[in-house]
Amino acid sequence: MSEASRMCLGATIGALCGAAVAYLFFTDRGRELRDRIEPAVDDLRREFGRFQKTIEKVGDLASDGMRVMEEFRAARAQSDFPTGTMSH
Repeated sequence: MSEASRMCLGATIGALCGAAVAYLFFTDRGRELRDRIEPAVDDLRREFGRFQKTIEKVGDLASDGMRVMEEFRAARAQSDFPTGTMSH
């Protein structure tokens, strides 16, 4: 894509964004639309917050699992059993 094409595309996208913002903030129908979608945006924001907490919990669980595996490996390395053989 040439530089002129990118500039034209950028100007078009900027103009569309500006028109959308003007519609939403400076017209009665735009204000009504904002009033209708605001609860949905709030719900979406809450869900993303819950999702983030879930991802953090999964990360904590993975960290705990890795810690347990390292402790097991360290304990096995210090055991009296020869490596490669089972204790039972």
